[in-house]
Amino acid sequence: MHQEVLGRVGVKTMEQQLDRAPCGYLVLDRDLRIVEINNTLRNLTGVENPHHIHDLLTIASRMYFQTYFTPSIKMHGTVNEMFLTLKSTTGSMPALMNAVDRGGYYECAMIQMSVRGEYEKELLMAKRNAEKINRETADAYDKLQALMNEVENKQQELLALNLELQQLAITDSLTGLKNRRYLEERLTHFLVQAEKGREVAVLVLDIDYFKRVNDTHGHQIGDAVLQELARRLEEVVGSNGIVTRFGGEEFVIIMPDVGAKEGLAKGNAICKYMESVDWINVPVTVSIGVAVYMPGDEISSWLSRADSYLYKAKADGRNCAYGLI
Repeated sequence: MHQEVLGRVGVKTMEQQLDRAPCGYLVLDRDLRIVEINNTLRNLTGVENPHHIHDLLTIASRMYFQTYFTPSIKMHGTVNEMFLTLKSTTGSMPALMNAVDRGGYYECAMIQMSVRGEYEKELLMAKRNAEKINRETADAYDKLQALMNEVENKQQELLALNLELQQLAITDSLTGLKNRRYLEERLTHFLVQAEKGREVAVLVLDIDYFKRVNDTHGHQIGDAVLQELARRLEEVVGSNGIVTRFGGEEFVIIMPDVGAKEGLAKGNAICKYMESVDWINVPVTVSIGVAVYMPGDEISSWLSRADSYLYKAKADGRNCAYGLI
C-alpha cells in the first residue's frame, strides 16, 4: 500500500513538473491530435484548449509540418531540431521542436527561439531536408515499382515456360500427336466415365508391314510415313476422338460416346481411307483392334483386349478392323 501511494504521488509530481518545465511539452496521437499539453506551451501560444497540432501553428508552418514531420518520424522514429512558427499572444513565435515515436504516440518538446535569422536559416535547411526525403521516397517507390514489374514479367515468362514444358511432356516429338503419357491420363478419366455408363471405344492401330518400309526405303522415309499417317488420322477422326502415338508404328484412338458396333465401323472406315488415299511418300495400310469398356476393366486390361483384337485383324489378312459386337 505504501509503495502504491508513493507511485501515485510520483506520477502527480511528474505532471506538475512538466507543467512548470521551461519548455513546451505535448503528446500527439497518430492523427496528430493533442493528447497532452503542458501549461508552459499553453502560456507561450495563448491557445487554451488546442485539439490538433495545427491549432498551435501558423498557416505556413502547418504546410511545412505536414510535409516534413510525418515522413521523417515514420522513417527514423525521431524528429530533431524542426523549426516551426507557433501562434502566440504577440502574433507568432519561432520555436525549435524535437519529437520521438513512443509506439503509438509522438512525444514532443518545444523551445522558444529568440534569434529570427538563425531560425530562418535552419528552417531553410529543414525544408531542403524535407525535399530530399520526398525525393528519396519517390525514387525508392519508382525502384520498387520497377522491381515489381520485373518480377511480374518473370512470373509471366515462367508461367509460359511451364505451359510449354507441360505440352512438351505430353507431345510426341516426331508426329506432333499426344503421346503415351497423355493417353494414359485421358484413359484414366474415361475409365471413370465408362464405369458410370458412358460408352467409350478404344482403337489400337498398327501399320501393316512397316518393317519393309524401313528396310526398303530407310528410316528417314519411315519417319515421314509416320508423320503423314498421324496427320491423316487427325483428319479422318476430327473432333470426335483423340489420336495418340503409343510407340513405334502403333497408334491409339479414344472415341467417347461410341459403342462396339459404331467403333468397329469407324475402324473399317479408317482402313479403307488409308488404302485409297494418295500417299506423298510410301503407301501403307493399317490394321485396327477395337475394344469397348467392360465392367471390371482397368487401363491395362482395356488396352490389352484392343491389342489382342489388333492381332486378330492381322491374322484375318490385315487392312481391316476387328472387334466384338
